[in-house]
Amino acid sequence: MVGLFVMAVGLGLAAAPWWSATLGRDDYPLVWVLGALFGGIGLYAALPGDRLPRLRAFAFVLFLGAFGVVCAALALAPSAPGADGTYAIGGVMGFRGMPIPWWARIVAGTFALLFLGLALTGLWGMVRGTGGRGDDESPRLP
Repeated sequence: MVGLFVMAVGLGLAAAPWWSATLGRDDYPLVWVLGALFGGIGLYAALPGDRLPRLRAFAFVLFLGAFGVVCAALALAPSAPGADGTYAIGGVMGFRGMPIPWWARIVAGTFALLFLGLALTGLWGMVRGTGGRGDDESPRLP
């Protein structure tokens, strides 16, 4: 039940540019990534473990990829504020606060590489046709 709620939150965020009259155009990338993050983990939690293994694997890959994008945006954030005194993180303007320290950029960059690598590996396994099946059913290379 919690997974369905989190998935609904994610779908609402992903669809926000079409139903929200007050959402600014600059905020579209933020709500899309947050929608993918919440939608992916919500779908993964809502699906039973013994059914639909490929869809469940895709949901987890979607979550990992979205989390990697969030970490990459933090690692690559500008170190100086813009003319209006705010930061543009991941193309989204209007973040206020202090600059991200160098050690936090290293941690965020490491997590970005890790999660994006895991997402690509999982997606590659799904494309190859081995995701969600046991080792005894995997195709063998000659």
